Amino acid sequence: MARKQKKSKIRILMIVFLILLGIWFMFRLGYNAPLVFDENTQIEIEEWDTLAKFYSHLNGYHTFMMKLWLRNHKALIPSLQKGKYVLGGNYQKKELLEQIAKGPEKAFIRVTLLEGRSIYDIDQELTSKGLIQAWTFIAKANDLSFIQKLKSEFSFLSILPEGKSLEGFLYPDTYFLDQNWDLSEQLVTAQLKNFQQKIWDSYHDRIVAFWHGLSPYQVVILASVIENEEKTSQNKPIIAGIFLNRLEKGMKLDADVTLCYGLKVTYDKCRQNIVPNLSDANNPYNTRQVFGLMPTPISSPSEETLSALLNFQKTDYLFYLHDQAGGIHYGLTNEEHISNVATYLR
Repeated sequence: MARKQKKSKIRILMIVFLILLGIWFMFRLGYNAPLVFDENTQIEIEEWDTLAKFYSHLNGYHTFMMKLWLRNHKALIPSLQKGKYVLGGNYQKKELLEQIAKGPEKAFIRVTLLEGRSIYDIDQELTSKGLIQAWTFIAKANDLSFIQKLKSEFSFLSILPEGKSLEGFLYPDTYFLDQNWDLSEQLVTAQLKNFQQKIWDSYHDRIVAFWHGLSPYQVVILASVIENEEKTSQNKPIIAGIFLNRLEKGMKLDADVTLCYGLKVTYDKCRQNIVPNLSDANNPYNTRQVFGLMPTPISSPSEETLSALLNFQKTDYLFYLHDQAGGIHYGLTNEEHISNVATYLR
């Protein structure tokens, strides 16, 4: 009897041992189980997301095991970056964390912004490519709280009057942008860095000390007009001198291209309506009607154009016009200008 009881106890102990061994085996199996992702699984991480977003597809048991594993390996947990992570296949837990630590996929796009383009033109360009919603870039360039933060990074923004947009400082160039981030903010910041490197670092002293009665901000304003009025390099210093002559004599600039900015539309949309709007004296950007410079730049000038203004060519010319072939003709007097109009434009 005692022997049977002993065998029974041994059998029970064996069963308990096997059960415990099975539990331990299942625990170890679940604890060390890889995480499986379908091919090209895309996980978008926003600002407040946690690591749990990477294992939210697991059932309750494996979720528990993942949390337990993370608790025992806290030193391996990476900081999350905003963006799109692309996964596929099986990952050991350590491998997954290493993959996450590399950051989101870099999906760069190329954006080329030509000289003479305003924030309205840039916004249309980005919108037409499906990169942003309409007016997003315009809003970012006018975001006063954003601009205030930027002033601590870019010293040249000290010349920007309160309440004005970043127009004039958004350098035209080719940019490569990461689609995982806010494209408008990314582009604005890159343009400002370019302005810092290509203009402010080289021309700061001359812009500040420009003797022709213009403030540093007005230098940028006038350069933006020249950028849009003249595309030929050798003509730009002459045009700059003509504008300075007209300002000095109290004459209007008479630069039709400035009018468009006051309409808050792209130049392409505006130019077909320039003539009907030339008599509008309520548009502060209509330099056919308003004396002096406009309230803000109408685009962001290139280094070449700003240099042309700072190194303007002194002449006695007060007028100029472009003929149908793009050639330029200068005039000393209004009568000479009228004669040029009759000769080259009619």
